[in-house]
Amino acid sequence: MLLKMNRRADKLGNAVIHIVAEVRRAYRLTRGVLAAGIKMQWLAKPAVTNVVFRQIYFTGVESVSWVVLVALGVGVLSVYNIVDFARSIQDMSLIGQLISDLLVTEVAPLIVTILLLSRSGVAVVTELGTMHVRGEDLTLSSMGISREEYLLWPRLMAFTLCGLILTFIFVFVSIWLGGLLVSMNEEINFIDFLIEVRRGTTMEEIVMLLVKGTLYPMLSAIMLLNMGCKVGREPNLIPVYATQGVLGSLMLVVMSDALIALIVGLS
Repeated sequence: MLLKMNRRADKLGNAVIHIVAEVRRAYRLTRGVLAAGIKMQWLAKPAVTNVVFRQIYFTGVESVSWVVLVALGVGVLSVYNIVDFARSIQDMSLIGQLISDLLVTEVAPLIVTILLLSRSGVAVVTELGTMHVRGEDLTLSSMGISREEYLLWPRLMAFTLCGLILTFIFVFVSIWLGGLLVSMNEEINFIDFLIEVRRGTTMEEIVMLLVKGTLYPMLSAIMLLNMGCKVGREPNLIPVYATQGVLGSLMLVVMSDALIALIVGLS
């Protein structure tokens, strides 16, 4: 009995040590990448800005069509159901509040982050892992090129910036096309619908959209970059860390969302 308890204690201790080590590793990586980006020296380096533009195009521009398609499905359907529910209980004043509380501050940031992870998450880890396997990071270091500035910062910036912009696109498409749909079905006049949405949206909820739309993609990118840098020289580890990166990012986003909800509820 005592032996089993000791083994469990050892496993628990090793797990805690591993988690602490991962957090410290992620913190050092994040600090280094943000320091390289905040210095703004990369703006004067065409090689780095070219990577930034390519990452923004791959992560953001090529994802617009997917975000619009999902907004047409999930977003518009959510708006239609919210209006139908408010009409069924004969309280149209709930439309703006429900759309703001559910669609704007909850659904949109989560859906967009999941789309970015499903489309670009594996690619980020695989690309960085392949560079490590081939020794390209060592080549960059020998040439005096910062890994954080050339490899990591463009991906972190692209994920964060594009995530925020795509979140607003998702909200815009959902509300406007959803409003047009319910107005065509004579559920509510389109102008009255927009008035109710505006009336139910507060500045605090817009700020929350900005926070979540920025934070969730950033946390996901940090997780992916951390996993990509852990590959080392073993090509067989690339798919392993790619899977862990995507799943870990999802768990991190869900935990962050729950923590934010708890903090808002307590305040």
